[in-house]
Amino acid sequence: MTPSSPPTAPPAAAAGLTDRELVVAILQGRRDYLNELYRRYQDRVYYKCLGMVKQASLAQDLAHDVFIKVFTNLHKYQGKADLSFWIYAITYNHCVTHLKRAKRLRFDRLDETLDPADGGQDELNEKLLQDLRLEQLDRLIKELRPEEEVLLILKYQEAMSIKQIAAILQLSESAVKMRLKRSRERLAILLNGLSNG
Repeated sequence: MTPSSPPTAPPAAAAGLTDRELVVAILQGRRDYLNELYRRYQDRVYYKCLGMVKQASLAQDLAHDVFIKVFTNLHKYQGKADLSFWIYAITYNHCVTHLKRAKRLRFDRLDETLDPADGGQDELNEKLLQDLRLEQLDRLIKELRPEEEVLLILKYQEAMSIKQIAAILQLSESAVKMRLKRSRERLAILLNGLSNG
């Protein structure tokens, strides 16, 4: 079930605009183009919310809140990153805030001064992860803590850089690297248990 469509269809001219052109037009007073922005991103935002909260009605509510934030803060979009990344960051942060309030997600502070030297173990873990079939990987990822799952999804499913992940999570790049390393290690342990069991 996806969120309901906006009440009116966006103007046909809006459909031919790039995201940046669409934002400029909206900021110059074309408020009717907000419907096109909603149309382009409604499914992505809803499914990101659903993936994080696992409840359709709650995902709809959160997606609605995300679009309110997007529309009211559109003037803050600077165009340095793709609009999709900016909207994704708002979506992610809104869902994490909700989950933290619901006490379902906890991010512990890590010692960011630790040296992640591992003698090549990361490369081996990376190879093991790549060799997994998608269904096994999905099942194993669900066994991780929520913050580990989110990190791996951002890195490997969304193909985000360490810098982008750090910006979304509001962490240093070294903290993201360390958490990714630990998440991959934990997933590799689960994988080894699966192959040995």
